[in-house]
Amino acid sequence: MFSHFALTEVWPRQADTASRLVSSASKVMIICLIVLWNGQLLAETDDHLSKEYSICIDKAVEGATADMFACNGDELDRQDARLNNAYKKLISKLSRDRKKALLKAQRAWIKFREANCDYYTDPHGGWGARWNVSECLLTMTATRAKDLEGMVDALD
Repeated sequence: MFSHFALTEVWPRQADTASRLVSSASKVMIICLIVLWNGQLLAETDDHLSKEYSICIDKAVEGATADMFACNGDELDRQDARLNNAYKKLISKLSRDRKKALLKAQRAWIKFREANCDYYTDPHGGWGARWNVSECLLTMTATRAKDLEGMVDALD
């Protein structure tokens, strides 16, 4: 591909148009990659998410971005309740020392989730960055809820 300098020397007006097109195409490509990547993450945890979320997100994809964020927020609430329920069940079945270990692990996990998802917070990232943060929180919470449920099941 020609460098911008080469284009401006030969075709000054066409170079500006080409730069704008490449810039616009790059933005669209980046957004598509983010959506595909997040879709892959959701596909990996999809069996952990509620049917309500699937229905909501299917409707929201056809509509507004705000609706998609609302779906994620509602599902995060559901997954957080699921996580807390599994945690309470698990802790009730553990010895005193194991309870301390679980509490320590859970606190460390919460800090990790916050730090990990904060990484995606890009003040210049726009919609894509906000979506990544939302997806990160949802995916990590659903995965942790499943992990805790697995620990409960192992004790039964």
